[in-house]
Amino acid sequence: MTTAMRRFCLGSSLLALCIVACDRTDPLEPAIRAAAVAGSGSTLNAPSGTAALAVSESRIDVGWQDNSTNETGFELHRSTSGPAGTFTLRASTGAGVTSFSDAGLTHSTQFCYKARAFRITGRKTSYSPFSPTACATTPAPPPPTAPTSTDAAPAGSTGVFLWWADNSTNEDGFRIERSIDNGATWATAGTAGPDQVYGTDAELVSEQPVCYRVIAFNGGGDSPPSNTDCTTPPAGPTNLTATIIDVETMEVELTWADNSAVEDGYMIWADPCCGPDDPPSLPPNSTSFRFFWDFYADGFYIVATKDGGSSDASNRVTPTIP
Repeated sequence: MTTAMRRFCLGSSLLALCIVACDRTDPLEPAIRAAAVAGSGSTLNAPSGTAALAVSESRIDVGWQDNSTNETGFELHRSTSGPAGTFTLRASTGAGVTSFSDAGLTHSTQFCYKARAFRITGRKTSYSPFSPTACATTPAPPPPTAPTSTDAAPAGSTGVFLWWADNSTNEDGFRIERSIDNGATWATAGTAGPDQVYGTDAELVSEQPVCYRVIAFNGGGDSPPSNTDCTTPPAGPTNLTATIIDVETMEVELTWADNSAVEDGYMIWADPCCGPDDPPSLPPNSTSFRFFWDFYADGFYIVATKDGGSSDASNRVTPTIP
């Protein structure tokens, strides 16, 4: 034992207690200070200088200052309910990586961010305090390009089917507008989803002209309207009858009541399948038609046609052999 250290022991056969005392001539303080300095490197300093920049309607770039030298990486947390809202883990980066591009975001929305360093030692993960919070709002997208080639056709006697060309890539949907005063005033008739290029309008008045246009829309506003296209759902024929004129040749005559003043013509359909001449198109104001029945179908009906569409169908008839 050195002269700088004295050991005092109290003991028995079961227990020994030793006390080591230090002389002032050889203190232990330098060794204690050295251990404290070595342990100070485990502290993780909080990042600082958090910045968030909206670079498009769907992306925000986030950056922060690295103030530690021993991190395993960084966690970036995000809130969609403001700086005082609930933050959840958005991404993790490696050591020294102090930026992240947050993509796939909703336009016209605020997003807030804060970062913290983390260190993994064995099974233990330690964290620094969070950095200050930074927020950015994604801008609204530019309005979409206007649709074109809008086409309207009757879908029955009280409905219309519409088609159009989608010329935009950023629409949230389409608004179908209707006018019953030749375009003087417009009302919303319905909507369609993004990339959809067709729609319908129902509960119209038969024989009344109606016009349509289509507008694409998104969070940035409306496109200009498409071209205007008009049509008139025709009234359907009624009182269809089928009479066999000649039993030997099986010539059949169909007759019906013409109830429309706007039809482009009439078309006869067979049930099942098609119709005579697959099927014949008759001029407007027609009220009868003769054909030779070859039993390819057992029933017939007729519709008024208009602008590529048709009216409600007439009653169905089956010729009866006398």
